[in-house]
Amino acid sequence: MNTTVGELAALINAKFAGDASLEITGVAKIEEATGDQITFVANPKYRKHLSTTKAGAVILDEQPDGIEGTYLITNQPYQAFLAILNYFHPPRKRPEAGIHESAVISPTAKIASEVSIGANCVVGDDVIIGSGCILDQNCSIYSGVSIGKDCHLYSNVSIREDCILGDRVIIQNGAVIGSDGFGFAPGEEAYAKIPQVGIVVVEDDVEIGANTTVDRATLGETRVCRGSKLDNLIQIAHNVTVGENTVMAAQVGIAGSTSIGKQSMFGGQVGVAGHLRLSDRIMYAAQSGVPSDPGENSIVGGTPARDIRLWRRIEASLSNLPELFKRVRKLEKALDNRE
Repeated sequence: MNTTVGELAALINAKFAGDASLEITGVAKIEEATGDQITFVANPKYRKHLSTTKAGAVILDEQPDGIEGTYLITNQPYQAFLAILNYFHPPRKRPEAGIHESAVISPTAKIASEVSIGANCVVGDDVIIGSGCILDQNCSIYSGVSIGKDCHLYSNVSIREDCILGDRVIIQNGAVIGSDGFGFAPGEEAYAKIPQVGIVVVEDDVEIGANTTVDRATLGETRVCRGSKLDNLIQIAHNVTVGENTVMAAQVGIAGSTSIGKQSMFGGQVGVAGHLRLSDRIMYAAQSGVPSDPGENSIVGGTPARDIRLWRRIEASLSNLPELFKRVRKLEKALDNRE
């Protein structure tokens, strides 16, 4: 699929500087792009590559001074790049509606029109699947599950009994929704399993990554609210609430009965203690350990999580500790000699 810079500028409603007739055949990262490819700069730290990139054209928010090239200028370079990426790589054709002959479907399941159910799927009693859904091969949908419209469950997804999915939910390969929460009562000689009789509710427009687990509630519900995006290998424990439009990078762990505020951002491997109520719009740096609520609009890092500026100062100071210890020992020795 070939097109020109001028045509792409019209597609994303951008101004351009340079050669509008330049032919573009694809997209690439700024460090790897070739003369017939287009790339973008949204993060300021990548502007350093503008002087060395071999890309035929670059999407960015303003034309750079003193660097010749062909540029598409827009105040939303990342969104513009996504539009061009979709232009060159349109979504794959959805599978044909229908049920594979190897799938096992309960006679009491209610499956709407235009649903595609792949090979070896199992759909249990009283399941409801809305129109336009896709279940790839080997999905397991336990009894009593309700799935909304236009959801896509990739292969080997398991949705446990009585859980609820809203509309346009995407669940990547191997994720488990509604596994038992980690509840055990200590006895004199052994632990007794506490029945996990709640459910999981996943609201509209949520995406859940590969091999992520969302545990069912002990009582009541675990809830992932509208628009949230969870990366791979995340653990959401029983009775957790993840607020609207919150994003979590890989390997985040949220302990039981914690409520996450809306529009929050979690770096990779953040750990959150249980029974907390966290405020809205907090950014957590990667590997933060969160024992308490930092407050709305905070940016925190470290263990325990602190204001990001204080944490950076502490981290910078740690490298000076060996020299500081030497100085303290010399001072102690000098004081001892004077005494």
